[in-house]
Amino acid sequence: MKTNEWQQILWRVAETTDFRTMQCIEIVLLENLMKSGKLQLMVCIYAVLLFSCSQQQATESSLQFDAYQLPEARSISIAGNSNGELYLAYGMEHSLYVSRSIDAGRTFSDTVLATGNSQAHILPVEKPAIAVDDSNRVAVAWLELPPNFQGAGIWFAVSEDSGKTFNPPVLAATEDAGEVAMVQLAFDKDGHPLLAWINGSSLKFTRSFDGGRSFTEAERVGGGSCECCQPSIVVTPEDIFIAYRGLEAGGANGDIRDILLIHSNNGGESFEEPRRVSDTNWHIPACPIAGPSMVMNNGALFVAWMDGRFEPIGAFRRGDAWFASSNDGGKTFSTNVRINHDQDSHHTLPVIAIGPGGRIHVAWESLSQNGGANMLYYTSSDDNGTTFAPPEIVADNSDPSLGNPGKPVLFVDTLGNVTLAWLDRTGARLAIWNDPN
Repeated sequence: MKTNEWQQILWRVAETTDFRTMQCIEIVLLENLMKSGKLQLMVCIYAVLLFSCSQQQATESSLQFDAYQLPEARSISIAGNSNGELYLAYGMEHSLYVSRSIDAGRTFSDTVLATGNSQAHILPVEKPAIAVDDSNRVAVAWLELPPNFQGAGIWFAVSEDSGKTFNPPVLAATEDAGEVAMVQLAFDKDGHPLLAWINGSSLKFTRSFDGGRSFTEAERVGGGSCECCQPSIVVTPEDIFIAYRGLEAGGANGDIRDILLIHSNNGGESFEEPRRVSDTNWHIPACPIAGPSMVMNNGALFVAWMDGRFEPIGAFRRGDAWFASSNDGGKTFSTNVRINHDQDSHHTLPVIAIGPGGRIHVAWESLSQNGGANMLYYTSSDDNGTTFAPPEIVADNSDPSLGNPGKPVLFVDTLGNVTLAWLDRTGARLAIWNDPN
């Protein structure tokens, strides 16, 4: 069969076949043609593959979800445990509040002040640090900044009664100078908290061995860190993983701000050298304020993030949401997969969660660069992130009173209850649905 005949057949198939099936057909053909050296036909098939990618446009959401609103929230986070309990942490004025749900987010308890008399630093882009263990201990961490914004106190508070009350805050660390931002929190298998944050271009780390009553001296870990991108922590019984946006000298092309991973197998006493998650350097002279999101499932690490690798060096107009996985404890990562398919808008702040059946759930915000609609998107993958379903629109900015939906957070419990929260002009909103996969 001639090349043009193959191409006409593939065009017809692409117009009527779903994206994932089309990808499988063309990948098999490309692999066989590479072996045979038929370059012209390979080019034609690749052109059709690009066409089929471009047809995977966002669709109006078919998700049926319950809704919940926190009109006073200026920042939002979600955490849960294997007991099916769900916790919201949200920032209002200079305090963090926590609320609990025992029915998968359909109803929530009255909110409880978690930060005591401390003046918590609250920003929409800085997700409140919250962690929950299987004994229903709930903890939050936050920053308290001086008037000149140089240095900070890193505070921690824990609840021993499922968030009904919080113990008095503990000063986990003090930074005397530097621009301090983006604290994150996790529990280890014994219920001891670990904290990570950014100071200038340094990633800092401390931990507790007594349940949060005291903390080790804060240490610089990893290499250089982007100044305002929140890190992500995953803790297993044996390991600690921290994903963060690095900051490296890039020569004439300027700073490199790729996603990196550090790993400790000795409880945080030391960390290995950073491993690169990004497979293409992103040169950008300023912080994009968009950290990675990381989860683990059956020993595999999954990471989602934003970068603008296709933008001209030194310029930044838009970025894409990316995904990579590791099956060897973070030593190596897969080829990066672009999650979004619209290449006109700015896609940023992707968040990731894993369903009970292994489905990968992702949500992110999309900002139009040409006066169009701004969106909150959701998608999923059933093949460990090799491909993603056509994105669905969860919210947009069509109602001027709501403004732009953004800053999403995502959690899926062991029964497949999905909770997606985001911010808009009126506060925080939650979408809750069930997906047993």
